[in-house]
Amino acid sequence: MDHVGLPLRVPLASSPGLKNRRRVSVMRCHSQSFLLVRDPTSVPISRRHLQDLVQKWGLRLDESSDTALTVIASELVTNAVRHGTGTVLTIAVSANLSRRRILVEVYDGSLVLPVPHWANSEDESGRGMALIDRLSLCHGAEHTTCGKCVWAEIAMPPQRVTCQRLILRPRRAARAIVRRLGTVRQPGRLNA
Repeated sequence: MDHVGLPLRVPLASSPGLKNRRRVSVMRCHSQSFLLVRDPTSVPISRRHLQDLVQKWGLRLDESSDTALTVIASELVTNAVRHGTGTVLTIAVSANLSRRRILVEVYDGSLVLPVPHWANSEDESGRGMALIDRLSLCHGAEHTTCGKCVWAEIAMPPQRVTCQRLILRPRRAARAIVRRLGTVRQPGRLNA
């Protein structure tokens, strides 16, 4: 199912320990959402689905952005499975090529926002939000009309210009060609 719109969001005050810089409304080049049952088996399914979307959209990820996407998606879905409510999770993914960012959002029915805490060396869990903090450009959590959304933005390496993108944006294509060819001579001017 294509992601047309997001649920209404109410801006929150900064949550302690979260990089809660509000996302700026931007044009997204690729966007899709999918539903998963709130169950531990949804974690590997979400990772696989995200990798399929990246491949379908023709995005190039380097090792660090691929690792960040995998770990962050796993942690967001795991937290929603463990601490969320309701039977269904909505995962929304957006890739903005001009900003070179991938946004991963996980929606669940719980109104309780995540609170980061520091895990001891003996603890088996409790490191998820610290990993998200380390691997993401920014992240946060917000109330929605029917629960909450926990999100993270991931850096993406520069993408190649494809024929499809050139056709969809002819002015940008012309500028890209001019940049590739170098400086353009102005008629009537001599280069010294």
